[in-house]
Amino acid sequence: MSSCSCLVPALSPRCPQTPLGDFLLVPELLFGQARAQPQQVNGVLGGSVLLSPALPPNKTVKEIEWSFSAGTGAMIQVAEFSRGGFERPDPRDRFGKRLERYNETALRIRALERGDSGVYGARIKLHPALVEDQTFNLSVYESVPSPRTRSQLLASTLEWCNLTLQCQGSGKGAVNVTWKRDSLTGDLIPDRHQLSPDGTTLRVNLPPTAANVTYACTVSNPADQKVALFDLQTICQGGGGQTSFSTSGYIVLTLILLAVSLGGAFWCWRMNSEKASDPAATPTVAAEESPSEPQYTDIVCRSPPEGNDQGPSHPENNQEQSSPQKAPAAAPGEEQQQGQAAPGDTAEEVT
Repeated sequence: MSSCSCLVPALSPRCPQTPLGDFLLVPELLFGQARAQPQQVNGVLGGSVLLSPALPPNKTVKEIEWSFSAGTGAMIQVAEFSRGGFERPDPRDRFGKRLERYNETALRIRALERGDSGVYGARIKLHPALVEDQTFNLSVYESVPSPRTRSQLLASTLEWCNLTLQCQGSGKGAVNVTWKRDSLTGDLIPDRHQLSPDGTTLRVNLPPTAANVTYACTVSNPADQKVALFDLQTICQGGGGQTSFSTSGYIVLTLILLAVSLGGAFWCWRMNSEKASDPAATPTVAAEESPSEPQYTDIVCRSPPEGNDQGPSHPENNQEQSSPQKAPAAAPGEEQQQGQAAPGDTAEEVT
């Protein structure tokens, strides 16, 4: 009896010839059941996701072990579902209290962080003794902010309305921009629409009778999206460009105006304070009107005029001036001679 091994029959001449491709098409014969591809799950930063395994029909779950790997380290067990409830092998790991049991089989992760991206494994134990492994590939993205939109009317006539629509993402991450008319998806008519290479600017050329439509711009990433609408009839009849800003743009503009107002108020207060503290700015009394400085006047003293040809003077002044020039007292005989000569002197003066 031959004892050859027929694991690879094409290599053994004693074994029945079986095409090698039959074994390649059925790898379970060599390696057991093939592992399913990971399910892609996308989440928003700060949001939550559900990891829900797909169970075979008519099977009862005994236990589910949840594990996590960031891709660079070993896989760690993070949760366990059983009939007794929900258990956390290490409550102090990176997830803390953010993991919870959503139902009998689904795991919920709350308040997503960037480090939560990775591979999550679910080992499902079924009755009576079956074990099934499923994996989930979680990617965490930033939330998509409201897009920046702008519309510009290039020309408007009775026959045509020519305008451009702009829609751009305002976040840091990469986003995808798509356009659609009304609720219809698909390619826009080339002869009436021109799309820029980056997809952010759409040029539209329509007759006014066909301008009663709405164009939608969708800015999205794999986990989130925002939509902006353009009413073409309003733009064509407006006679000019129309610009709309996102909510974040209005907030930034308000903060800038508030900062400018506060800066102007502070500058005015500072200028008033400097003027109040500057002594040179305080009005003072003119120098000629200041009573603190004494006034000086040159006084010229003159001697009294000689002779009697001058005008009359006050007796007090004459008395003061003649008092230092009084002659010594004369004898009685001399006084009589002077008294007799006085009239003569007077007569000569009158002549």
